[in-house]
Amino acid sequence: MNKFKNIFNKIKYKIAEFVSDEYGGNLVEYALLLGFALFVFFIIIGVITSILNWTMGLSNDFFTIIGG
Repeated sequence: MNKFKNIFNKIKYKIAEFVSDEYGGNLVEYALLLGFALFVFFIIIGVITSILNWTMGLSNDFFTIIGG
């Protein structure tokens, strides 16, 4: 139980140290990195879904031509 309490206190101390940074640079940098990562993620997802839609359209056209 004491070990768990020590770990919890360390985590609490690290969070307090992170938030109480006077310069605020860490928070701004992390927010910008997170925003950029989400932007790139959604671009990649958009490209992948458009490729999948394109291939599904081609396969549907192929089976329409072959089937009848």
